[in-house]
Amino acid sequence: MKIIRNYLAAMGFLTRLGPAVADPDMAACVPLFPVVGATLGLVLAVPLAWGLFYGHPLAGAFAYAVANLALTRGLHLDGFADVADAWGSLTRGDRFFAIMKDSRIGAFGGMALVVAIAGQTCFGAELLGAGRVWLLAAAPVAGRAAAVALMRCCRDIPRPGLGALCLPGATWPNTGIAVALGLGSLLAAGGLRAAVMGTLLGALVVWRLARLARHNGGINGDFLGAAIVGCELAALAGGLL
Repeated sequence: MKIIRNYLAAMGFLTRLGPAVADPDMAACVPLFPVVGATLGLVLAVPLAWGLFYGHPLAGAFAYAVANLALTRGLHLDGFADVADAWGSLTRGDRFFAIMKDSRIGAFGGMALVVAIAGQTCFGAELLGAGRVWLLAAAPVAGRAAAVALMRCCRDIPRPGLGALCLPGATWPNTGIAVALGLGSLLAAGGLRAAVMGTLLGALVVWRLARLARHNGGINGDFLGAAIVGCELAALAGGLL
């Protein structure tokens, strides 16, 4: 079935959990991004729910953060760091994107990586200590739903690259499905308050990234990675507010 092929293609693109697919239809994969997030979230959270590192929430949360990094090949964290470097440079336009694409990491990128990994560990430890392990499974769903929402907001300003191949898939129906899956996962995992707070924080992240993209005249895959990481952190933080 086509939907299965697209799911496997999205899984192989976004994580190590799926096969590499030659010339995938990235636009068709877009509405399945949150489903990939759900698969990843369950792989990360089920061992913790079954008692891995029971009684040691900080160790469990650190394992969660490292496993998340490993299973995504650091793809989204790389985008998060690249956007931070370009943002911190205070440049605009082509110079902004030149800094973003530089393979060398700068001070702002290094700080962003610390914030991301430490944030996942600290928020995750608090949630594990409170017995709210399933929010750790919901966060990857919310993060990928946010990436689809960002695509929708910036569909008209693509930059060359894989991100541009995804943007046509961010139609209003696909975006609505993705956002509904993200919101539903937070609601099921953490209840109404966690869903509302996580969604509000995530919307703030998406709004800020969309504004930054428009300010500089384009959006690429690094922005999408930044949305995933930023909104994963927002979902985790929302569960604690």
